[in-house]
Amino acid sequence: MDAMTAPPITSSPPPFPPAPPSDYNRLELDFHRPMPKPKVLGTVIDFHTHLLAARHAEVWFETAGHYGIDSFVTMSPLEEALHLQRDWPGKLHFIAVPRWGEANYDDWMRRIDGFHNMGSRIVKFHMAPGTMHSRKWRLDSPEIRRIIKESVARGMIIMSHVGDPDTWYNGKYSDAQKFGTRDEHYALWEEALASVHPHPWVGAHLGGNPENLARLQSLLDRFPNLHLDCSATRWMVREISARRDAAREFIIRNQDHILFGSDQVSYDDRGFDFLASRWWCHRKLWETAYIGPSPIADPDVPPDDQPTMRGLALPDGVLQKLYHDNATKLLASVGLTFS
Repeated sequence: MDAMTAPPITSSPPPFPPAPPSDYNRLELDFHRPMPKPKVLGTVIDFHTHLLAARHAEVWFETAGHYGIDSFVTMSPLEEALHLQRDWPGKLHFIAVPRWGEANYDDWMRRIDGFHNMGSRIVKFHMAPGTMHSRKWRLDSPEIRRIIKESVARGMIIMSHVGDPDTWYNGKYSDAQKFGTRDEHYALWEEALASVHPHPWVGAHLGGNPENLARLQSLLDRFPNLHLDCSATRWMVREISARRDAAREFIIRNQDHILFGSDQVSYDDRGFDFLASRWWCHRKLWETAYIGPSPIADPDVPPDDQPTMRGLALPDGVLQKLYHDNATKLLASVGLTFS
């Protein structure tokens, strides 16, 4: 089961089957080996995570601390968020999300109010092709437009997941009659971006299209209220590495609008090594000139054709903005800080 499949209604996604080490450490790395902290003044902020339960927090913060990640913007179920906020003060800001798998718009608004009352100032709209099909919503649906309008009125940053990997559009989304086309999905997003301009908006996963940097550049040029996070580890490793030089130039050019995010997801069976594999990859990808295999198996390509990671070795000034400054400024625009 993947995140695009509509599961039974629960407060959080159903767990995946336990991952064997070959899925997340096929290089047999010692993830406990020390790694210097990022060269960043201030806290390192991971702007896109899914800390799904308070019982996952201890190993989460242990692993994050080892990899120099200090603070998190996270999508946690409302039922878990208060517990997490109490136990880890100053470490977390929450993104308001609906009850998983449910298209109950009144309940979603109640949850937005609940998150807002505990200090959340970000709301997420999951508009991947599979989600739009299974939940029968789109960015131009009247109910979604109402929730966007109410979120903006509450001073909440809008975050969206639009698009998905090209490998998915060419595979499980190939039925355009059923799922629509990428161009149609981005036309919907552009209309929504224009409708709230200049209100801040974050496009998850490099706007859901790291394969097409020209599309992303056009969006950033036309919508100065837009930021992009670089979350989704396997996707970024594959597609950023495939166009390493162009991606480096793109991030340097747009260094004031890119946010570090991992898309780290906690589950009961995900211990130190699993979590470490994600942050290890991101730090190697953005900070270093590493060229070599990824420890994480990529299920979107054949086993005998796994991607070669090609690190961008971004300049220190760009890393400062990626890891800290951009998130700090964006959060401050809606009255949030990390202590």
